[in-house]
Amino acid sequence: MAVPMVRSFLLVAAVSVAVMAAGCGSSSSSSKVPSAVATELSYFAPGTPFVASLQTKPQSSAIKNAEALLAEFPVGGLALTAVEDELPAGLSYQSDVKPLYGNPIMLGVLGVAGSASLRQTSVLAVWITHSAAKLQAILKDVPGLTAAGTDDGATVYGAGGAVAFAVDGPTLLFASSKADLLAALNRHAHGAGITTADFSKAMGSLPSDSLLETFGSLSSLLATPRAGTAGKIPWVAAIHSYAAAIDANANGLSIQFRLDTSGRSLTSAQLPIASGTAAPELAGSFPIVVALRDPAQSLGFIEAAAEAVDPGTFGQFDSRESAVKAKTGYDLNTFAALLTGDLVVETNLTTTMGRAQVSDPASAAAQLTKLPVAVRDIFRSAKGVKRLPGGFYAITGGRRPFDLGLVGDEFVAGVATPAQLKAFAAAAAAAAPGAQGSLAARITLLDLLRLTLKKHPGALVQSVLSTLGDVTGSATATPGAVTGQLNLSLR
Repeated sequence: MAVPMVRSFLLVAAVSVAVMAAGCGSSSSSSKVPSAVATELSYFAPGTPFVASLQTKPQSSAIKNAEALLAEFPVGGLALTAVEDELPAGLSYQSDVKPLYGNPIMLGVLGVAGSASLRQTSVLAVWITHSAAKLQAILKDVPGLTAAGTDDGATVYGAGGAVAFAVDGPTLLFASSKADLLAALNRHAHGAGITTADFSKAMGSLPSDSLLETFGSLSSLLATPRAGTAGKIPWVAAIHSYAAAIDANANGLSIQFRLDTSGRSLTSAQLPIASGTAAPELAGSFPIVVALRDPAQSLGFIEAAAEAVDPGTFGQFDSRESAVKAKTGYDLNTFAALLTGDLVVETNLTTTMGRAQVSDPASAAAQLTKLPVAVRDIFRSAKGVKRLPGGFYAITGGRRPFDLGLVGDEFVAGVATPAQLKAFAAAAAAAAPGAQGSLAARITLLDLLRLTLKKHPGALVQSVLSTLGDVTGSATATPGAVTGQLNLSLR
């Protein structure tokens, strides 16, 4: 009985959010957290890696917007049918379940003992329903359900299986085990759960009252042996928590996210991408296009990270590079410093190309002429370099040659032919709509799916795919946080 009940609970949550989408048009997050949210948070332990709060208030703008999006899809009504099918006999979604709506449904992953099975995942769900009387009436209609005692004022129910649940007035709780359930009730009773201050800090300035709000702590994860030596990188060591606010409307989905890096004092030079809100321009026609302002910042971050994580291997590489510089005059760092324009990369999963403007084409060309005698000494996996017509070079050693060269003041490189690289160098650049920060991206989702789908989809799937537009996104970095947004538009 317990497993069907959990499936019903999760399906009810799915209908409540209608579809997972992101915050566009919600009001700014405020320091005042609704009392229902504060109470539901109190059941979860501080440091929980994942918590999601799903809006269920029917008259909220988040739900109305989600319903508008759902109406754009021909399969929108199937979710409700699925819920009706999962409910025990005699219960109706419209007359029994829907009246419970009003407060968010909160679902959290408490921890994962293994990656092979969801059965090893500890889960807790909490929902302060809108009517204690209606909740009790529903429980009376569930066959085989019996009260197994009380704990911290809540009635604990037994229904067989591994899942446990309890009711405290209008509050319904599900947990993956009785131990998890009792621990949650104890936290709530003794004020030892997540506080509103924890929640507000994680969400930052992200929109409130969104369709879906997610957040969690990354501190425990980064402290595990699996994280390895990543904590030696200052920026990684500063990561504290993450959060996202998700909403929907008839035009598509939007996600606003935040990665809190206030766990340690950082400088702008230690960030993985350059600070500031100015966005790079996008260029190219492939399904995936990514642009990065000030690539020297990111190259420096990668170099510093490699040295921090594995100083021995990095030292060997640095020694080879110094020897090559003394022998040939080729200097990888000098060449990298010439890449002063936006770095733009595009791929169709077969051909991948990158381009970046150089500040001094003559100096860059001089460096490239020394590449054939230098590359094998720097990169051990390279077998050699072939000179190609038009000033291009092909580095061999991989499954396909890696071509590179200069086209005017653009340095171009990739798993592509010189003709493709020339065309990419000449492609017009345009601002990414709504982008802020040094990282911007565009994914033409329909084209990408056509490339990756192994078989031709059926008519129903095609009708859904035909409504999908581009996914666009951008990110901004400061010493205290990385913030950004992702948007999926509909055609």
